[in-house]
Amino acid sequence: MSIAHLRRLALESSFEFGPYSFTVRECAPGDMPMARRHGCLDLSNECILIRQGLSPPAWRRAFLHAVVRLVHYAQAVLLHESTEEHLTHSLASGLAQWVRRNPALGWALLRAHSPHLRAKSLPPRRLLVGDQPWTVHCLTIKTAQRLRLFGQADLSQRRIELDPALRNTQLAVIFLHECLHALDHAHQLTDETPLRRAHALQTDALAGFIMLNPGAWAWWYGILVPEAAQFLRDRYHTARSLPIAAVR
Repeated sequence: MSIAHLRRLALESSFEFGPYSFTVRECAPGDMPMARRHGCLDLSNECILIRQGLSPPAWRRAFLHAVVRLVHYAQAVLLHESTEEHLTHSLASGLAQWVRRNPALGWALLRAHSPHLRAKSLPPRRLLVGDQPWTVHCLTIKTAQRLRLFGQADLSQRRIELDPALRNTQLAVIFLHECLHALDHAHQLTDETPLRRAHALQTDALAGFIMLNPGAWAWWYGILVPEAAQFLRDRYHTARSLPIAAVR
């Protein structure tokens, strides 16, 4: 039902990102611009085209893949010379922007991957990256100032380390940025990975990460859309009944 709700909401409404106002349409296989793809971006007509007849999990993946590609396009991370660092920060900042501008659709996308998602106010202490456990820590103020960084992913110790001064949107962006470094490492995404392959790897890594860490994503969403998080804490509603007015 969560995937069905995401599909219905995406097809019945539009969403904003960058300079675009996008709609989502389903197309017969023979009408898809690229016959072998499940989803395509039509930038001239500001729409995402998704192949008709896909299974619910395949529809969900096609939509998420299109969002990942749109984020990178709108943020100019399209060059083959783009490094893993470019792709990581583009996706982290872009997804944060997409959720803030489209909160109902963002919540529906998260619940399509984790149907039992609930609002959560506490930050995660543990994460699963693939089949590996990671922990989340705050750097000391002195260490953060000495290293001059907002956060880091310690690949050898499997630790996400964050500057304790981070707040609000910057906290959400940096947290996801460091998590994406961990995911890229687990999926062997490097500076040499071809761009099209990198987008597909990020899509699948992100989908798995949402499924394995619903609490972390509920907390992340609550940072970006605090009024919606409070609404959900006061009275739990399924994504079907979440009023768009409550999260704008």
